[in-house]
Amino acid sequence: MKKAALIVLALTGVFSFALLANSNVHDATAHQTKKFGNINIEVGWADEPSIAGQINTVTVGITTASDDKPVANAIDQLQATIKKGGDTKILDLLPQEKEGLYGAKIIPSQIGQYEVVLKGSVSGQGIDGSIPLDNVEDPRQFRFPPGGSSTDPIPSNLIEQFTTAIADLTTQVDDAKTAADQALKAAQSAQDIKASADQAYMFGMIGVGVGVAGIALGVYALSRKEKVEGEKVPKF
Repeated sequence: MKKAALIVLALTGVFSFALLANSNVHDATAHQTKKFGNINIEVGWADEPSIAGQINTVTVGITTASDDKPVANAIDQLQATIKKGGDTKILDLLPQEKEGLYGAKIIPSQIGQYEVVLKGSVSGQGIDGSIPLDNVEDPRQFRFPPGGSSTDPIPSNLIEQFTTAIADLTTQVDDAKTAADQALKAAQSAQDIKASADQAYMFGMIGVGVGVAGIALGVYALSRKEKVEGEKVPKF
């Protein structure tokens, strides 16, 4: 009986170890690898599970398929784009500490499936394809306690900044309104002055016209008088 019990315990231990090993393999295979000729490209999230609304890093590991050696300076001729549905964004891949590994920070804003689209070449090998990323998870399933607010509280310093910004904006609006009223009054005054000037100019022109007409009539009358006097014959 003791021997049978020992065998059962041993089998249980082996089974438990196998489950743990399979669990670890599952976590590791969250990174997907695709082969392009003699180049292997592995993509995944640096932090897993990836949670919507939290900053993460898309990692791209590039090695040679023949000997699994990392490829340095592999992204010089390679463009990586992250895709979610019909939305795309070019990833700014930067070399990481591990040779042959490149990463780009991003905040996945929606839950669900994402993929990395690769185009270009690595060490003369043409690259054109896409590799899926592990699903982005809903942050609500990780909240604790579960009865908490569905949204993160707004920091008090952020509220103070918003309050200050609104006060400044209100002051600017008031100043702009005052300046606009003054400009309107100035424009109205200028318009009134212009109207008065136009009216004075009109009366002045009328006066000048009357004066010119009077001078013309005076000259005409004087010339007529001299003509009449010239035509008179003296009597003896």
